Amino acid sequence: MSTHSTARRRILPLSLLTAAAVLALSACGGGANGAGAGSAAGATPAGSPAASQPAASQPAASQPAASPPGASQPGSATQPAGSAATGHPSPARSSVQPSAAGTRSGSPKPGGSDTASDAYAFAHPCAGEQVTVKAGYDAQLGATRRLIQVTNTGGTACGLSFYPLVAIDAAATVRGGSGQVQTVQPAVPGDLGDGQGYPLQAGHTAYAVIDLNPGHGTAGASRQYDELSVIASTSLPNAYTVSTAITEQGGSPGNPYVKSPFLGRYSDTIADAAATAVPGH
Repeated sequence: MSTHSTARRRILPLSLLTAAAVLALSACGGGANGAGAGSAAGATPAGSPAASQPAASQPAASQPAASPPGASQPGSATQPAGSAATGHPSPARSSVQPSAAGTRSGSPKPGGSDTASDAYAFAHPCAGEQVTVKAGYDAQLGATRRLIQVTNTGGTACGLSFYPLVAIDAAATVRGGSGQVQTVQPAVPGDLGDGQGYPLQAGHTAYAVIDLNPGHGTAGASRQYDELSVIASTSLPNAYTVSTAITEQGGSPGNPYVKSPFLGRYSDTIADAAATAVPGH
């Protein structure tokens, strides 16, 4: 079940993670794949999403909104609610600049004044109260993958970033109030093209898929992570984090194995989203 995070953590914009590639998954012994880099906050404080305090400790206004912005397990909740203050410095939320194969059409449709057009969507990043987020297991994707769904509940189109912001957390360390937060962020595709993100029409749903363990190996994999935290788009503050408990599927009970996780782009269908959630795609 998804809940709104009140954690003392930050989910870093994935576009900032390349410089931290050498730190990728040091907590679980794996390397990151793709153009974005994974980050194990258990290894260093820099960039780690930090744990449980009410949103009041870090107002959404402190998170500078950036450029264009952003699950199928039943029982995922979704409206925005508070989350994160950090116990240590963390880079500001960055923009995802135009460049994406995450768009449904490679370029904006004409007619920017049309509230259903891609051009309108790119000019109007999705607001937190305009979208709902679900995340969880979907049997058609296999045991190691999780599905993220973002639905536009508003009356006009809005723009998402190419993929959501995602962190895989050890929930106890996020909400424990002290100590090092244990969290990993997935690698992401690098071939984003020339688009401006993903235009989400009113009433439509965008899909993204994360593979927690693309190689399906257990050597060097970690089982300390038990929560998937998602922000729909890079323009949204941590107050809009939705967190979902994750458990092993198709195998022994407990936490899933996490090693070199990889996140695909937003797509119109689950099948298309799954096709992009492959390292090297």
